[in-house]
Amino acid sequence: MAGRIGQGGQGARPSGRLVISAPVGFGRLHVSPVLTTYLKRYREVSAELRLEDRMINLVEEGIDLAVRIGHLADSSLVARHIGEMRRITVASPGYLKARGEPKRPQDVAAHDTIQFGGAAGADEWRFVEGGNEVRLEHSPRFSTNSADAAIRYAEAGGGLTRVLAYQAAEAIKRGRLKAVLTKFEQPALPIHIIYPTSRLLSAKVRTFIDLVVEVSDWHFG
Repeated sequence: MAGRIGQGGQGARPSGRLVISAPVGFGRLHVSPVLTTYLKRYREVSAELRLEDRMINLVEEGIDLAVRIGHLADSSLVARHIGEMRRITVASPGYLKARGEPKRPQDVAAHDTIQFGGAAGADEWRFVEGGNEVRLEHSPRFSTNSADAAIRYAEAGGGLTRVLAYQAAEAIKRGRLKAVLTKFEQPALPIHIIYPTSRLLSAKVRTFIDLVVEVSDWHFG
């Protein structure tokens, strides 16, 4: 995995078609607005934004760059570290008032839980206590592969759920959810922009990455 991106095409004006892949929720909330600004700035570029929560082969599917959250294993890709993302545990203030706020990871066992399929593991949540990983099995009252559905149920007092920080950011800001067990969170996941090493860094890719750095703060933590 290369840690730095070369600067081929540094002086070229971006043009042509730019194809971007991103996770559905993150792409909708954070990549799409950057792309809107990009297309206003660079009139010679057309773009396609593909939102999908699956691992794809960039070369086979004709992707110029992708946004990925989490650790990367594919050494055939070049990556630019662009931010970090925490995985957090949240519940509604009403639920916490009625059931009490968990103070340690082990307290989760006394609570109703909501399993979002995008979180780690279908039957366990992971925390860090005293430098050691703590894995807690739980039996969720509600399971879903939709972060929006998990968050809505949590807002309605359904219990604790674990989601990525950006997914709950608006609900926390509005006071509909509160983060708990924050001292026991796992290390933040990296956010990367990646592109295939088989392609030179085109002006359109370079300028999009530059614009992300310029107008966005993707450090969720």
